[in-house]
Amino acid sequence: MLLGMVLAGCGGSPETPQDAGLLTLAAPRDLVAGPQDPYFTHQTLRVWEPLVSVDDRLRPVPALATAWESADGGRRWTFTLREGVRFSDGSALNAEAVVANVQRFLRIAPRQSAFFSLDAGMEAAYGQLEEVRAYGGRVTFELRRPVADLPGRLAGFYSMIQSPKAFAASGDFAGNPVGTGPYTLTRWAKGQQAELAANPHYYGAAPAYKKIVVKVIPDANARVAALRAGEVDGLIDKGALLSGQVAAVAADSRFRVVRSPSVLTHYLTFNGSREPFSDPRLREAAELAIDRRTIADKLLAGTAKPGAAFLSPVFGELSDPTVAAAYDPAKARALVDAAGRPAAQGTILISSAETGQFPYTDIAEVLRAAFEQAGLPAKVTVAEATKAVMEAGDYDVFLSAYSVPNGDADYLFRRFLRSDAAWNVDRKLGYRSKEFDTLVDQAATETDQAGRRDLYRRLQRQLAADRPMIPLAYQDNPVVTTTEVGGVVQNAAYVIDLGTLTPSS
Repeated sequence: MLLGMVLAGCGGSPETPQDAGLLTLAAPRDLVAGPQDPYFTHQTLRVWEPLVSVDDRLRPVPALATAWESADGGRRWTFTLREGVRFSDGSALNAEAVVANVQRFLRIAPRQSAFFSLDAGMEAAYGQLEEVRAYGGRVTFELRRPVADLPGRLAGFYSMIQSPKAFAASGDFAGNPVGTGPYTLTRWAKGQQAELAANPHYYGAAPAYKKIVVKVIPDANARVAALRAGEVDGLIDKGALLSGQVAAVAADSRFRVVRSPSVLTHYLTFNGSREPFSDPRLREAAELAIDRRTIADKLLAGTAKPGAAFLSPVFGELSDPTVAAAYDPAKARALVDAAGRPAAQGTILISSAETGQFPYTDIAEVLRAAFEQAGLPAKVTVAEATKAVMEAGDYDVFLSAYSVPNGDADYLFRRFLRSDAAWNVDRKLGYRSKEFDTLVDQAATETDQAGRRDLYRRLQRQLAADRPMIPLAYQDNPVVTTTEVGGVVQNAAYVIDLGTLTPSS
């Protein structure tokens, strides 16, 4: 029924990759989530645009807002909107439409998303919002407490703007999304493909391709096979190429691989609510047993750098360069001997979905062997519904990759590790620290950049000592197109700008 609704009114048969003006791509996951999702589509599809975006260093840059300013010590932020912008239905973007989008987010949160969930509530996005109002071409956010970097928080998903007419009273989408981007969604077959058409009302330069098809190919080898067979013109999104595939694909003269540092980081999350990792000595032992360099260089084939500080280096000066990650198997064994070797076999949990994006099966096996050598017996469990497994507490270590939906580091600390964070509480991390919570709140309101940097570095040093989660590796994101496609631009949030893609001359 849902599929019929989405496809209704979109007659005609699909074109072939050889059709003029058509670009066919593939992604490991469905970049369309549907009408009950807060966003409907991923930002990569360029159906909708945010007020603010980020550059390759996660710094906020203009999108639908061309400028912003703060007042009252960070309690008031005002954004000036781009002029001459129209939604894909031809109606004009105005400040009232922006306010309606913010109010919708506030109304529907908390809500899960296939991309970035609103499960932390909207304080993660707007702080303690007292009022949002429109006047002329400007939108003002009035806050009860200062927010140091509201543009950074709003960048990307938290400031998605679509026509208020696109939403039903429930907050779901009433039909297809109605955004301001260079493309519109015309067809969508769940788990199969999305079809985009150039938006005739787009305010910027018209996109070079009249139509883009994005196929969903979860299996990494099948994606590369489709590329080599000419069935697709490129592979995009996070994990588009497995790290072990990059060298061979890049060596083929038909293809162009683009690699750029991303905010994506592979983390190990400990279940600190039960033995053995409720003991901080055994968390330390587990970390010391891990050879991050080998994982980054060999298993991730040089597409990643060994992790150390909790914040990826793409956060610039907010990341702490003084945090080091030691590899010391002998010390790991000594810590286990002192604490007592666990009698029961622990569980290393990985997601079946992520095994198609990263070599997690191999990494988990290396982790298992390293833990066992340190005296921490373990087995690897692959699950589809890892959220349910974690909430049941049926794991000891969880391997997964995380990023941020915006340009603000507060999201990672507040959503994952603050004592009242849903992730921390519901998924049994068991991390409770009043000092950590206080530092998080101070950093979020500190408008002095140097002071904020110092607070975030203190937070990272505390996490390096407490180890509720440890960064395993900082991941580059390789994507690939044929040499007939140019204009590939990817930001630190691994978003490819489909609007800049163009046939190579």
